[in-house]
Amino acid sequence: LPDGFAVRYEPATPPLEVGGDWYDVVTLGGDRIGIVVGDCVGRGLTAAAVMGQLRSACRALLLEANGPARTLNTLDRFADRLPGALCTTVFCGVLDPATGTLTYSSAGHPPATLVHRDGSAEFLDAGGSLPLAVRVEANRPEATAVVPVGSLLMLYTDGLVERRRESLDDGIARATEVAHDVREADLTDLAAGLMGRLRPDDGYEDDVALLLYRRSVPPLQLDFAAHPDSLASTRTWLRAWLATTELETELAQDVLVATGEACANAVEHAYPGASGGNAHLAARFTGSRLVVVVTDDGRWKQPPPDNQVLRGRGMAMMEALADAVTVRHDADGTTVTLEWRTGP
Repeated sequence: LPDGFAVRYEPATPPLEVGGDWYDVVTLGGDRIGIVVGDCVGRGLTAAAVMGQLRSACRALLLEANGPARTLNTLDRFADRLPGALCTTVFCGVLDPATGTLTYSSAGHPPATLVHRDGSAEFLDAGGSLPLAVRVEANRPEATAVVPVGSLLMLYTDGLVERRRESLDDGIARATEVAHDVREADLTDLAAGLMGRLRPDDGYEDDVALLLYRRSVPPLQLDFAAHPDSLASTRTWLRAWLATTELETELAQDVLVATGEACANAVEHAYPGASGGNAHLAARFTGSRLVVVVTDDGRWKQPPPDNQVLRGRGMAMMEALADAVTVRHDADGTTVTLEWRTGP
């Protein structure tokens, strides 16, 4: 799978490992990614045989540079001639990971859900229409949404949310609430957590396919010389990285200033009386937290009793700007960790 994706599949008919539901992630031209989740009527080997043909056809259509609506229009005609394919539901999307733009069309499928960093949820239902082979000549609609950095895109088949004597809306709301609760977890653990927490006591009554995507910014890793001349370029690299994160301007400025203080401390204190030392800056998102770590392998000089090690007011400034600050000195050097919450 490409970076940022996690999937799960669980058939309702043990010991079979196949059924009528499927997911697919297709690498397309222009660094785009096709994403598909579908659900054939029925279960077991019969539904799996139909599913296999529809999945292959849908993948081939996407690879021919078709958009989601055109893909489903053509898949409609194929499904009309395929016994057992009537009323299959499919969500088909094309994602640009660089911009987060998702173009999608849905053939009667449950809406995709976006769970944002602030905990709010958005349902992608603007591109919906009838299941496959119901009205073959109709043109499929297409819609566009944006997956912001840090947001979770959740696609699934109805087996995840359907329960007896309960509305589908209630099931969708429950799945969204669970996704909100576990959204900070590693993506693989998040997928496992969703399947586990939503599983009924007696197991899923229908096949379940789950596809998750979290748009993230690649971590920043930067080595710099422990010399005052390095601070300006280090700040430039950090500012450029922050510009890709879609953080609010005020928060990004806090990160820039606090990190600058930590880097300046390493330059001033890690290698007293020596030259050629280096320090390292790392920044990454972990769920709804931004973590910045500045490390060195030097031996900090001891300050006078009436002075602070961290550049006088530097430590106070970092504590004022970051949600959490930890400093660890050991035989291997010093590590300063700064953390900010980017969502509730």
